[in-house]
Amino acid sequence: LLAVGLGLNFRRRMEMCDGRRVCLYVGSGAALAEDVKFALDRLEIPYYEVDENFIMSGKLVECCSVLIMPGGYTATYVSTLAGKGFENIREFVAEGGEYIGICAGAYIAAEIVEVPGHPKGLGIINITNVRRSGMGLVNVKIVGLGDPVVKGYSGVVTMWYQNGPYIIAGEGVDVSAVYEGGYAAIVHSTYGRGKVVIFSTHPEGSLEGGADPEKLGTIKLLENAIRFGKDP
Repeated sequence: LLAVGLGLNFRRRMEMCDGRRVCLYVGSGAALAEDVKFALDRLEIPYYEVDENFIMSGKLVECCSVLIMPGGYTATYVSTLAGKGFENIREFVAEGGEYIGICAGAYIAAEIVEVPGHPKGLGIINITNVRRSGMGLVNVKIVGLGDPVVKGYSGVVTMWYQNGPYIIAGEGVDVSAVYEGGYAAIVHSTYGRGKVVIFSTHPEGSLEGGADPEKLGTIKLLENAIRFGKDP
């Protein structure tokens, strides 16, 4: 009940923006948006809920400081947003916005999306995603000591995982955390004047999986990522 009450105060479906703030994509394909809403409400971070029509309208630059693309259906993201939608997201980041991609949002951020047909993705960060499947708690090792995205974290962190990519970081990409075996789990970079943070894992936890991000201690990773986009 507390989370619901907070939600009434901190979330707002986009109709007319009254200033730039965090925007959470809740449109087609965003199956795990509720988990991110839960975390943002817990963090008391105000945000707009936006969909594909909003992104197509070209209002990201005007209304959003951060765009969070949550976990969900990667192929649906591509079929819904490829073309004009992707173009508007790239422009938003290049103009100084921040993109936070979680799971499916991570898959579409690469140049090539790991779904059948290998369509063109956003291309806003130099990573190659290796598709993996599975669901549950996993351990990742923090390697980016002094890295603002993992500020306050060290050693091994247990996080919720749900079919996210194993990431190969290219030139210009900072690795914040890795899986056992060396693939990256959390990375970040810049694109134009903006910033890009990618989570293979889910800092927001999982309502369905019973993974409370506060009990796990991962909710602050989401807050760190949002703050990172606002830092000069």
